[in-house]
Amino acid sequence: MPNKSKINQELVKAFNSVLLFGNTAITNLTIEKDHLVLSFDKNMNIDRCEEYLRNMRESIVRKFCGDEGGKAAAEEAVNDLFYKDSFPFNFDQKKWTTDSSRHRFSVPIEKEVVCNLKYLLANELIRFIIESIIDDHPKGPDYVENNVYDLGFDRKYYLYCKGFDKQELKESFVKLFSSIMESYENSPKNFKDFLKQEYFPKDEKTYVYLKKGVFDGLKFVKDIVKRRASSICRSFDTPKGEIEAIDMLKFAVVDLFRKANISVVETERASYSDSDEDSVLIPIVSGSNGDRYLTKEEAKYVNNISGMVILNNVEGHVSQKLKSDNQGVYAIDCANQDIAYCVMDKITESSLISEYKVKNKKTGKDEIKYKLSIDPACVPAMKPQTLASNASKFLSHDYYGEDKGRDDASAKDSGVGTSSARSSFNDKPRPILDQPSVLQSEQCSTKKRTSVGKNTSCCIL
Repeated sequence: MPNKSKINQELVKAFNSVLLFGNTAITNLTIEKDHLVLSFDKNMNIDRCEEYLRNMRESIVRKFCGDEGGKAAAEEAVNDLFYKDSFPFNFDQKKWTTDSSRHRFSVPIEKEVVCNLKYLLANELIRFIIESIIDDHPKGPDYVENNVYDLGFDRKYYLYCKGFDKQELKESFVKLFSSIMESYENSPKNFKDFLKQEYFPKDEKTYVYLKKGVFDGLKFVKDIVKRRASSICRSFDTPKGEIEAIDMLKFAVVDLFRKANISVVETERASYSDSDEDSVLIPIVSGSNGDRYLTKEEAKYVNNISGMVILNNVEGHVSQKLKSDNQGVYAIDCANQDIAYCVMDKITESSLISEYKVKNKKTGKDEIKYKLSIDPACVPAMKPQTLASNASKFLSHDYYGEDKGRDDASAKDSGVGTSSARSSFNDKPRPILDQPSVLQSEQCSTKKRTSVGKNTSCCIL
């Protein structure tokens, strides 16, 4: 049986990906020994960090419990769906420590906290299924919403319960659940046994329960995280300003290279020869003789510090004609679930939660926003003598301040939002290159180039 600590680690990664993918909250939760840990920039004082924690909890409540009935109704829903005193953590047991670069918030991993991680993942799965039914049902959203509702459940046996007043809606739910579970290679083989149906013939209603144990398999939860990570990375073609979390993560990838002492200033997207999706992310470095691709040595160094090959030579495998001067074109395949999983892992474990201010366009007042900044202490820098000569010739823009940059990206469906959950649960990428686990999908987008000033803390799309 898998080690519980490893399952908990994947549940934590699922927590991060659910919140990031839904643009719900910026988070870098990790596990250290028997504690959950959030890392904050030391420039934030503890009071500001505490405010972040309150804001994060409120954002999760709004997403999963709604806010139509006011705060009291939302908190009542929290009590129905989660262990409220440990939602999302038991803040009464918090501990703060500080080192040279960060504040660390930690809480013990209690049974109720682990259960809440599973409840959140179950909530996300059920929410996705219901949204899919709403989107596709010929009678419209009101019909579905008036005949489907949440119910309380015995936490000893279940993770979630949904009530259906119409049998055809219940059947659609069960069919979608089965389809999603079948799409995962490592889903429980007896997944249908994890749904319990309780029919009330007098009222012609059915209660459907999701049983505990469905997320007890390490490989299955890891599959979910990998698919969600790939969906996040494939959303990097979203135009600037549409989704804050995606804007932030796009720069975090670039910042990883910079902290490794590799002067990436732009990223270029390309598609494989038999695909229309621009899933290939190509870092562009500022060199003494102009822009260039990563050298083989730089790609090897980043692969080494990442723990796996995230940069492959795609020259000759992409539809665009890319000139590399026989050096190769090293790129990240965002549709490769293993690579995306590794990239998101590296961002999470190397990052600090920090804050920045933006002007509210309506009120003109400053608002506090959050981002993940890469901690230099977590990314060993490449030695200068092994680097190719670099020189910056780019203008500096501050993405996280007022909007001084430009957005050259064409507007398109980003694959995030109501329809994005479908890509995160149902995508089945296919093998394409003779590389370890290189995968592709069939989502279309337009080729784009992302520019980043060398000395900035942001990306300009």
